[in-house]
Amino acid sequence: MLYTRKTFGFEHSVKDADCVLVGIPFDSTEIGRPVRYGPLFIRESIKNLEGHDPETEINPFAKLKFADVGDVEIVPGSWKLTRERTVDTVKEILESNKNIFPVFLGGEHLVTYGILEAFLKFYKKLTVVHIDAHRDLFSEWMGNKYSHITWAYRAVKDFGIDLRQIGFRIWRPEEEEFARKDKIKEDLTEIKNPVYLTVDIDVLDPSVAPEVGTPEPNGMYLENLLILIRDVFKNKVIGMDVVECASDALHTSTALSAAYIIKKSLCYYIKNKI
Repeated sequence: MLYTRKTFGFEHSVKDADCVLVGIPFDSTEIGRPVRYGPLFIRESIKNLEGHDPETEINPFAKLKFADVGDVEIVPGSWKLTRERTVDTVKEILESNKNIFPVFLGGEHLVTYGILEAFLKFYKKLTVVHIDAHRDLFSEWMGNKYSHITWAYRAVKDFGIDLRQIGFRIWRPEEEEFARKDKIKEDLTEIKNPVYLTVDIDVLDPSVAPEVGTPEPNGMYLENLLILIRDVFKNKVIGMDVVECASDALHTSTALSAAYIIKKSLCYYIKNKI
């Protein structure tokens, strides 16, 4: 018998799994703390979580079949090449198993753009629920069209997604103007499309999650965020990511919060399917 330990107690092939974990440790456009180690420390925190959830009475780690395929082999300094590798990886996963629920670990928020590009090869329309302290609606940053604070702008312009932004507490006038012109909603009403959920961990108050790329005071507390996520999963959610974790050591509060968000999200995912 093999006595080994991976992220989950027993892991399946992507073809047979219900849920797949994928890290994307890219942070070359990050203007704050490095977030390239987010996938590593979130995984370690997942290993140390108790599976049973008293609220939902579900143990997602026992209920679902998991595959952890590791990290996308990113190209530091090159979003073009990293984007290509991200799209190819996500496409391969979805082609192998159309029913799988992917969970992505960032890395900076720009990785969500590449994930969405791949998903839109399988879905005609998507609603993206974007939970974040920032709106990420800059048209460019220092001459760069693709960065962790322009990805949402580019996703709306390039893909025509239905974007819902919740939790933001800091923005610039030009972002507000773009949101108004494009009628970006700030709630979960009248969602008709499959939903992709992206959570920037900096939506939490720095007292809860201090190790993030660009912290912002006066944020959400974990219990409020989980209530919001529970409401998101009342819709048909087909994938999610948690990004901008800047933990650089084991068992930090930010990585643990990110892992707990993933666990609770999977509980709500299961509950919605029952």
